[in-house]
Amino acid sequence: MLANLPAIRIASEIIGWVVVVYYLAVNSYFLFLLICAWLDYRQYHRRLVALNLDLLFRSPRTPPISILVPAYNEEKTIIESVRSLLALHYPRLEVVVVNDGSSDGTLEELTRIFSLRRADVVYREHIPTQKVRDIYLSTTVPQIVVVDKENGGKADALNVGVNLARSPWVCSVDADAVLEEEGLLRVIRPAIEDPQVVAAAGIIRIVNGCEVSAGKILSVRLPREPILIFQVLEYLRGFFLGRLGWNLTNCLMVISGAFGVFRKDALLRVGGYKTTTVGEDMEIVVRLHRKLRDLRIPYRIVFVPDPVCWTEAPVRLAALSRQRQRWQRGLCEVVAASRVMLFNPSYGAIGCLAFPYHAILELFGPLLEVLGWVVVPVAWALGILSTLFLLWYLLLSLALGTLQTMLAIFLEEIAYRRYGSSRDVMRLFFYSLFEHLGYHQMTVIWRLQGTWQYLWGSSGWGQQTRVGFRTRRKTTA
Repeated sequence: MLANLPAIRIASEIIGWVVVVYYLAVNSYFLFLLICAWLDYRQYHRRLVALNLDLLFRSPRTPPISILVPAYNEEKTIIESVRSLLALHYPRLEVVVVNDGSSDGTLEELTRIFSLRRADVVYREHIPTQKVRDIYLSTTVPQIVVVDKENGGKADALNVGVNLARSPWVCSVDADAVLEEEGLLRVIRPAIEDPQVVAAAGIIRIVNGCEVSAGKILSVRLPREPILIFQVLEYLRGFFLGRLGWNLTNCLMVISGAFGVFRKDALLRVGGYKTTTVGEDMEIVVRLHRKLRDLRIPYRIVFVPDPVCWTEAPVRLAALSRQRQRWQRGLCEVVAASRVMLFNPSYGAIGCLAFPYHAILELFGPLLEVLGWVVVPVAWALGILSTLFLLWYLLLSLALGTLQTMLAIFLEEIAYRRYGSSRDVMRLFFYSLFEHLGYHQMTVIWRLQGTWQYLWGSSGWGQQTRVGFRTRRKTTA
């Protein structure tokens, strides 16, 4: 053992420096994104003051939108979801529900509630998909179109929706989601103002804990379960500091599959959603960046921070771990497929800033963090690191992570004040102090497992469980 001690020292020093460089790089990006997020928020807030949604509603420039709702075994949530979409404040709207070979009563529920009848509708397969069995129209609600198809996954269902959509813009929405009444008007506004916009994303918030009735959010409240509150913190940090930060440089790489709008011709240009990845929401955005830059077509992909889509979050650790593993596998697939963009100046800021961040710091971050957990204590035990350095390392690691979260809460509160209860806001600040004392470490392990699954060729979404919207406070997922 003593003979190997010099080798252990050298390895510890090397890995220790790699971990230090990683933390420096991550926090440098954090500072950069924080500055960009604040500048972008100030610009957007000035425009928001003058925003007149009634004028947008009446304007002939406001384009029709087809909302695409991929549904697989969603009988518990599909009716409330469709009703909430029909109640949106938007002038010209089509709701296309794609039943992706559900084995439960999803299609039957839609048929019963909306009086569906088979219709002879012309279906042109611009994007190849699994077989479409039947197309239904509602005899009571003319905006509804329901497609029944063989199971092919979420991306395949979205491609069917794109093929069938009659509007120049399509909006992808999860079947367990609730959009705020003016969400579509707010998210489409940048496209009305700027014809170069090809896609826009809204913000995703967690509905667990809120009071929901008839597809509408009656009151916004925090859930009771700590695991859900930690997810609320993650979502706030990811959207307000992450996506808002990348917005300023046109480097947004993810539009959540739960809520995003796309120009239909742009989706057709890149061949629709890729069906061989579990990260289709990130993959389609990265491919749009790559294709449009290759063709030298001016474009913008934007994040709009005030239109909200409320969605269920998993409350059980098993479901949450599968979700995070799947997200990490999706990241691995996207980085591998578009690796030509890495540090490639022909792709501008996204190739030199955003893609390296995701391809290096996000992709390898879990591995480096775990190495840090092991190597830093070992180096301290061997006398390579002083006790003072160890304490500063631990303190800064916790403090910087907590600071990011608190800034996201602060930005959300001064901008939009979604949580009406000051008690809920204080609970968010309180829980931000403990996120990095167990919960964060679990998510890092799950992400590392996701990378391992990708390397071993694992695929699929895994089992998903819905509880459904309730008129009381939601406490489970």
